[in-house]
Amino acid sequence: MATIKSFPGLIGFYVLTSDGELGVYDQHGKFVVDAKLTRAFADYNRRFLMSYLQNPEKGNFRLAIIHRTQEKRPWGSETLLLEKNIVRRLYPMTGTTELDLTVFQKKNREKSIYRGMEIFLEYKDTSTPDVPVYCPVLYDRGRTLDDYAANLDRPVTPADRETPVVEILNLLAGIPMGKRYTPEIGVLKEKIYQGIVKKGMRKSAEFTLIEDIRRNAVAATEKAVDDPYADVDKRAERQVTLNSKAGDADASHNANDNVLPRNIGSALMGRPEPAEPGTLKIFTRFRDMDHARLEALAGKCMVYRVPPGTPLLERGTNDSWNLYLIEGTVELVAADGMPKTIEGGTPTASNPISCLKPRMYTVSTLTRAAFLWIDDKLIDEVIKSTVESRRLGGAV
Repeated sequence: MATIKSFPGLIGFYVLTSDGELGVYDQHGKFVVDAKLTRAFADYNRRFLMSYLQNPEKGNFRLAIIHRTQEKRPWGSETLLLEKNIVRRLYPMTGTTELDLTVFQKKNREKSIYRGMEIFLEYKDTSTPDVPVYCPVLYDRGRTLDDYAANLDRPVTPADRETPVVEILNLLAGIPMGKRYTPEIGVLKEKIYQGIVKKGMRKSAEFTLIEDIRRNAVAATEKAVDDPYADVDKRAERQVTLNSKAGDADASHNANDNVLPRNIGSALMGRPEPAEPGTLKIFTRFRDMDHARLEALAGKCMVYRVPPGTPLLERGTNDSWNLYLIEGTVELVAADGMPKTIEGGTPTASNPISCLKPRMYTVSTLTRAAFLWIDDKLIDEVIKSTVESRRLGGAV
């Protein structure tokens, strides 16, 4: 199970061991057995693993694999890749053959770990909506990405032989649909869900109110030492100001601060992640920027994540900030009460959400969502500073 320990994003997710135990890795890399659930599933887990390991490529046991991509994704490099048969079920399309995936299906094969697990936990079959379909648990067979060549949408590369893989198995695959109403299954699914929601929810300096930072500077420093993510890109140390609102007219702009509305700041899941130039290029406004400007802007931006039901924007507010939706689904409600939805990664989401000012919509999340929160003034500053540096460089 050493592979799972090497993925920081999997801390707190439920793991099935080769001995049939169920548990999680804590923040110190120690495997903690869930004794009650292990006892409840003991006999079944042994049969489940025996059936799966006899022929891992057959059946519906495996839902996805997790690996690190060579190229950065909007959510980082730790990527969940859905099995082809699972993609067909989650994104059914008419008129396709069993062998081929549509362009749309291929686009939806890759997810962030959080989004993928959320999809499994919330998926329902329309014919039996009350019956749980997926119960995703992590499993480590000690394999590398080249072992899954048939499941990739590209040729195998030499790097794939060195890329470790964690599998996601559906623990319900061996249980008939009519026998999935047990309390133990409900408890396990709830614990898996809580692991996703609560993972990384430690209150580090960037989530603390400014007054608390000033009063508890020493304590905050000691806490950072215990944080296993402290050595991640130092942009994550950037201060997030929660005591100002997006609509405040006197909220001064500082290129080193990401000023979040209080309602968003208090709902953040985990630490904000440094943005990448490729993430910015998802959006129409940044597609014509050269690489120097993209890098400069990405260096001042963070990717934020919030759970379902988080209010993001309020109708009638007027400020210079814009929300760029990377992943997840949001609901926009107009003054007449008519709602509409926008999903990250679609053409509709290539522009900022409710960007006309004053805002015409109240916006909230329907699912977990990832987004950028960028001030127009910051964009202007980056463009101006890049032009100025080039001018000075030319003069020299």
